[in-house]
Amino acid sequence: MAEKASVPVGVRLSTDIEYRPDRPKPYRARVRWFDPTTKQRLSLSEGKADEDEAQEWLQSIIDAAQAGLPPSLATMKLAEYGNANMNLALRGLELKTRDPYLSGWRTRVVPALGHLPARMITNGVVDRSVQNWIVDEHSRSTVKNTIAVLVRVMEQAVRDGI
Repeated sequence: MAEKASVPVGVRLSTDIEYRPDRPKPYRARVRWFDPTTKQRLSLSEGKADEDEAQEWLQSIIDAAQAGLPPSLATMKLAEYGNANMNLALRGLELKTRDPYLSGWRTRVVPALGHLPARMITNGVVDRSVQNWIVDEHSRSTVKNTIAVLVRVMEQAVRDGI
């Protein structure tokens, strides 16, 4: 599992919301913590349109941290997560199958879903993407290979607790 910043279980998080009126998303939600191994203070922040949205984001980070999930992994985009964990997701797969799967990942999954946080991928989002691939007249085999690699990456995400 590749992580930018890891929060060990039991580490205290501090959160704050800052109002910055000169920004398109004026509420900055920030979570900070000390890494006990490196003694460095790490942080993660995101801009939100209103204070309620910022509070919801902070609560989702706190909930994930209480479940042992680092904030960086809880907010990781699907493309970033998939690229970092692709070898784990495709383990046990025959070499001749890897190329079509990776092609489906690069050309269809990442452009359609890669910008979304891995935790935000739902059945509905996947259904709409699959329908778009069918409308684009991709072959049945191509769509099946694309779905298969997406399923493997999402199963790995479930194993990682995302």
